[in-house]
Amino acid sequence: MTENTTTTPQATEEHIAHLVETKTVVPYLYAGHVDHDDPAATPTVERMAVSGRSHRHPYPFTGKPLIAIQLEDDSRVLLAAFDRLACTDTTCATCDSIWEDYQSEINAVPEDASISGLMEAGLGDPVIIDARDLPPEAFDESDDSTSDEGEQ
Repeated sequence: MTENTTTTPQATEEHIAHLVETKTVVPYLYAGHVDHDDPAATPTVERMAVSGRSHRHPYPFTGKPLIAIQLEDDSRVLLAAFDRLACTDTTCATCDSIWEDYQSEINAVPEDASISGLMEAGLGDPVIIDARDLPPEAFDESDDSTSDEGEQ
């Protein structure tokens, strides 16, 4: 598990407090399903459940705290790393680096490709993951179940 030493507990708490007080989105979560430039690519968070530290689970790849969210027009509860969420102000001092990071990611992939996905991690709800966090073997297409191997 990668440890991010640049994120202090205080910075984490400040970012989460900021999100609770603002309109929050998941930048480019649905990109690939819809055009990157479509506002629908960045869904709005309708509800967030932030509890005490003892109730937070870590993001499987970095150990960062997860927040339970519910998106507008979606009844599922999803878990997202706190720094996968941003306010709608792309120039906000708290969230601008998140917007820059995901803008850079989305610009590096084809229009119909995604930078995010959902993963079952044994936490009861799916976790929003970034493709860049997956190990290289996750992209091995040799085990693709849609392969035509064996068909005659």
